[in-house]
This record gives sequence, structure tokens and C-alpha cells, in this order.
Amino acid sequence: MTILSITVTAQSTECGCFNGIGSSEKDEPSLTTEFSNGTTLTVCGYEQEKLNDNEVLISEFSVFNCKTGESLVEYGAVQHCIVKTDKHGLQISELKFLPAGENWKWKQVKIGFQQIFVKENKLVVLEQQPAFARVEINQIKVDRFLNELQELKGSGELDNPEEILGRLEIIALNGVKEAVDILYNFENYFNYQTDGAIAEQLKDAVATVKWMKE
Repeated sequence: MTILSITVTAQSTECGCFNGIGSSEKDEPSLTTEFSNGTTLTVCGYEQEKLNDNEVLISEFSVFNCKTGESLVEYGAVQHCIVKTDKHGLQISELKFLPAGENWKWKQVKIGFQQIFVKENKLVVLEQQPAFARVEINQIKVDRFLNELQELKGSGELDNPEEILGRLEIIALNGVKEAVDILYNFENYFNYQTDGAIAEQLKDAVATVKWMKE
């Protein structure tokens, strides 16, 4: 695959944002990327942090074709991504906040990757692909946690369902079948009806694990 070189600038006075997810025509781009075939892309949305001139942490955003105003890719408000530009094109790494650290500390882990680049003078927009890498979780802690869940089975009461769901998700993503089975059957397993934010967390966790298994 031959990828043409690109020129990267943090902002451009000639290329702005458009009306879309998280942006309007009045906004300034978080990133602007000009490819050697003449195509310029702008990244516009809710900027959380400018990591450097060519890299930004952002959510609820679109990547626009500056000439046409077409939105090439879109990410929603709950999708947090690092978008960066380099010699390989524009790269989007989707992150998710999960208890993947020491002693179940919550931190961001990469779950998806998408790339836009130029090949044979044409713009190529690849589909987002799963990009989770297994994390190191102490097996004793995993076994202890799953044993605790067995004691809660059918109880109808969960003191901290958010934490339980987060741990189940990261363990399931690591390929532990017991965690996958409990997650997929969460409400029946615990005799517990989710609602509000917990219901959304459960729905998202199941969708993420299924996506990784496709």
C-alpha cells in the first residue's frame, strides 16, 4: 500500500467547520489535515484536550471534507477518541473508561481504530475496527470477584452495579467466558432490573463485547 505524504497544520484560516455532530459553521477546527492530492479534512467537535499540534482528545465530532462539507465519519457524545495526523494519514483511536488498572482502577483503554489516508491519489476511509488489547489483571482478583458474584446470584440487590458491570466488561473483553455469560444475562442472573444510566451502561457493555467477538 503506497500512502502519499500529507502536510499537517493545527488550524487553517481557509478551512473551517460545518454543521454536524458537536459542531457548527462558526466553530474552529481542532485539527486540519491537508493531503498531497489536494483534499483537506477538518476535525470538529467537543475538544477535551489538545495533546499536541497534531493530536487531540475529542468526543461528539465529525471529520469533514473541507471542499465539499461532507461528513466522512461521525462519533457520538459518549465516544471519546484520540485523533491524530501523521505521515500515515488521519487516525482515530476510540477509548473507553474501564477498571483495567491495578486494584480495579478505572482508566482509558483503546477499543477501536479507524484510519483515513490517500492511496493512488484517492481518499480512502476505512471502517472502524475493534482494537482491544488484553490487559493484565491478577487472576486471583478475577477469581475472587467472580466468586463474589456467585454469592449475589438471584439476590435482587446490588450495592454498586456500575462497578460490577465495569469489571465484568473488562474481564469479558479479556476472553473469560464466565464473565461474558454473566454480562449477557445480567438482569436474570442477579434478579436485578436496571434502569437509567445503569441500563445504558449494560447495553453499551454488551454491545462492546459482542463487537470484539465478531
